[in-house]
Order: sequence, then structure tokens, then C-alpha cells
Amino acid sequence: MPNPSPASARGSESSQKILRTLVTTVGTLAELRNELGIDHGKSERSAALARHARLALNATVTVAEFVLDTWQARIELGQLVAPGN
Repeated sequence: MPNPSPASARGSESSQKILRTLVTTVGTLAELRNELGIDHGKSERSAALARHARLALNATVTVAEFVLDTWQARIELGQLVAPGN
């Protein structure tokens, strides 16, 4: 992965730590969904509290926005070809 903060080694290290945490977050969100999710044929209401559901939602939004922003940046840098091109 390119250095996210080329002017700051400490900033780059911190950014890398956040990215590793996001990878862990994705796996943990999958575990939470499997345990408390309401699909897979379940008909009862989830035992999740609203604050936990909001935490999971916001964590998912954070990961998705980062992935999409990275994808767009790589398209703009010519590292990826935009869909349909």
C-alpha cells in the first residue's frame, strides 16, 4: 500500500493502524450479523440494542466510504479503469 502520509512517518503509521482496525471491523461486523442478524430465515426480532445497530451501521458506512473513495482516487490516478471504459 502506498504511504498514506508521505510527509509524516508517524501519520503514515497511524493511518496503517486505522486501516488494520478496519479490516478487523469488517470481520467482526460479519460475526455480529451472523449472531444477531434477522435474515437466514429468522423470524424473531433481533436482540441487538439500537445503539449497537447504529454502531454497526456507522462502521459499515465508514468502511464503504473509504473503499469507494480509494477506488475513485485510483481511477483518477490511472491505476484502475473506470467501469464502462
